[in-house]
Amino acid sequence: MTDLDLVRRPAQVGRRVGAYLIDAAIGMVVLLIAVGVFAGISFGTGGALPLPLAVALAYVIGLCWFVVYTLMQAGAGSLGMRALGLRLVREGGAVDASAPASRLGFGRALGRNLVWALGGAIVVGYFSPLFDSSPWHRGWHDRAVGAVMTDVAGRSPVPPADSRAEAAPPSSPSSLAPTVLPAAPILPEGPAPELGGWSPAEPPSPVRSTPLASGVISFVPGVSDADRLDQPAPAPAPGLPTVEVSAATPPVSGAPAADRGPVSGAGVVIESIDETRISTGERPFARLVWDDGTRQALYGRTLFGRNPAPETGAMVSPVRDETLSLSKTHFEMIPDDDRTVWVVDRHSTNGVAVRRGDDLLPLEPGERTRVRAGDVLVFGDRQVTVEVTS
Repeated sequence: MTDLDLVRRPAQVGRRVGAYLIDAAIGMVVLLIAVGVFAGISFGTGGALPLPLAVALAYVIGLCWFVVYTLMQAGAGSLGMRALGLRLVREGGAVDASAPASRLGFGRALGRNLVWALGGAIVVGYFSPLFDSSPWHRGWHDRAVGAVMTDVAGRSPVPPADSRAEAAPPSSPSSLAPTVLPAAPILPEGPAPELGGWSPAEPPSPVRSTPLASGVISFVPGVSDADRLDQPAPAPAPGLPTVEVSAATPPVSGAPAADRGPVSGAGVVIESIDETRISTGERPFARLVWDDGTRQALYGRTLFGRNPAPETGAMVSPVRDETLSLSKTHFEMIPDDDRTVWVVDRHSTNGVAVRRGDDLLPLEPGERTRVRAGDVLVFGDRQVTVEVTS
C-alpha cells in the first residue's frame, strides 16, 4: 500500500473529534502556562508589570501557538492529527484518484480555521461535518477552502470510486457476434472422410394453417395431432343416448296449468340458503332476527362487525352500520358440540350487552357468555334476537 492510497482514505468522524480535543487541550495548557507565568511576574514585581498587560502578553503567546498550530495543519498535521493518523490535503488529491495528492498549505489552513471559528460562534458550525452524507464528512470549513481530512494510518476503508468518473464504453455488438448469420450450414467442398454417413436434414414441412370451426379452438400447437386436423369429428359411441333439443312450443292460451307436462331438465329453485343447508343434512345451530327484520342462520363460528377480518376456521358477517357505532370486528358467536351457543366481545369500542327479559347484562371483553333462546344482543346502534335451535 502506497502513501497515495493512504491519503485517499476518509477519516472517521470519531477520530477527527479526538484530534480536535487533543489540540484544544494542548492549546489550553499553553495559554494557562502563559497566563500563570506573566501573572506571577506581575504579582512578583509588585505591579511593575500591570496585570492587564500580563494577560495581554499571555494571549499573544496563545496567538503565536495558533500560528504554529496552523503551520502544522498545513504540513504533516497538528499534534492531535499526528497522534491519530490524520492529515489535511487538498480536495482534488484525496477524492479524485487521477489528481495528485498535495498538502493543504498555510493559506488554506488559516482560512479553514477562521471559518471553523465563525461557524462555532453559532454552534451549528461544529456539527457541519455531519451534514455531508459522503464518506468524507466535509464541514463548512472544509468546503470553503477545498480541504479534505484523510486517514494516513490505514484504519478506514477506501471509498468507492467517484460516480462521476467516465464509464468504460460498452463492448461493440459486432465484436461479440457476427452481424450476418448464414442462411444454411456451410458444407465443405469435395470429399470429407470425417463426415462419413452424414446426410443433410430434410427441409421443414410447410406450416399448416389452423382452421377455426365456429369460433372454437380446434388445434393446439405441440398438443394436437396435425395429421388428424382435417379429419371429420368421430361419430358418437354407440349406446349413448342423443338428446335432440327442439324449440319450445308456446302454451295454448287458456289451457290450465295442471295440464302442462313437466319440463325435462328443469331444476327446483332453492329459495334460501337455509333450505340448501337442510337439503345436505346440516342444520344451523342458531338463527338470528335483526332489528330490520332480516333473518340469518348460523352454521359455525361467525365474526360480526363493520368489516370483520378473516380468521382461520371462522365465517365473517359484515353488519350494516350507517352511524359507525360498530368496531371492525365487534363480536363473535361460537357453537359447542352440544349446540350450546356462546358470544364473545372482541374488545369492541362500544361493547356488547345481552338483554334477557328486563335485565341488561354487559359482556366482559374476551370472555365467553352463554346465549339462550330469546336473548337480544345489543351492540352500538344495532341489536339482534337469538333463536337457538334444538
